Amino acid sequence: VYSLQRSLRELRRESVEPPVHLAQRDVLTRIARVKPPGAQLAVVEGDDLEEMVARGIDALGGMGLFVGKGSRVVVKANFGWARPPFTGATTSPEVVRKVIKLCMKAGASEVVCIEHASDPTPRAFRINEAYQAIRGTGARLVSAWSAEQYVRVDDFLEQPLHRSKLTWQAVASALLTCDVFIDVPIFKHHRDVAVSGAVKNLMGCIWRRTSYHQVGLSRCIAELAATLRPTLTVMDSWKILASAGPNGPGRMVHPRKILVGTDPVLADGFACRFLDVDPKEVEYLKLAAEMGAGKLPGEGAQIEEIAL
Repeated sequence: VYSLQRSLRELRRESVEPPVHLAQRDVLTRIARVKPPGAQLAVVEGDDLEEMVARGIDALGGMGLFVGKGSRVVVKANFGWARPPFTGATTSPEVVRKVIKLCMKAGASEVVCIEHASDPTPRAFRINEAYQAIRGTGARLVSAWSAEQYVRVDDFLEQPLHRSKLTWQAVASALLTCDVFIDVPIFKHHRDVAVSGAVKNLMGCIWRRTSYHQVGLSRCIAELAATLRPTLTVMDSWKILASAGPNGPGRMVHPRKILVGTDPVLADGFACRFLDVDPKEVEYLKLAAEMGAGKLPGEGAQIEEIAL
């Protein structure tokens, strides 16, 4: 009942259109796309989360390859639920904190951590330790909860369901002025689409997301992945929710992994093994790969595995 009430509230809220509309078809293309010199995905196993993040990024060429001096960086973690980090429903604050610190060390002029939380903020940010993740780093934490924080863009109209059923979509305005976009999700079970990870985490960047459930969730997620492309993905797969996702509580598993890569579809596809899921059976991952948003494991991508 609570979930239905929340969905109805969200749908009413999403009917409010953001006040700004950009007609340019390339408004998201300023986000850097970087091809690492070696592996497209680094899988790091260990127990020190900050060291694992650093080793994974170093394996791809170092944060300086992705974040230049003076860059404006947007970090999208999963801080959407009022759940403590140990429940596996939200990104570990240590992972987010290390990503921010490495961006600052690489010379970023600004780091903004955004989230369109499902549970009320600031309560969610207090319980999932989002505030603790950014404290003292120089980064800003933004709860993108109102229409005024979004900008309508036409890029999504290239995609069938956005064009024919949604007719418009809007993204967080911070993404339109950033140079680097880093996706920092947690991998976990999801009751509606089997798994939630790097690709599904992108839904926290858009305004009309509850509407996705009404018009075709998997197809809409795939279309989103084909339109909004992160520069880098750093995925928390250390301790994850294996049932009753996305918010739990549920059964936990402990893969002890951090995944770092430039292809969110590949990262999700690899992580599916932690929940004994065939990535080709996850509809939105299969569709996203078909749309050119990334590759599934086994399609020629180079993967480096590291044990600490």
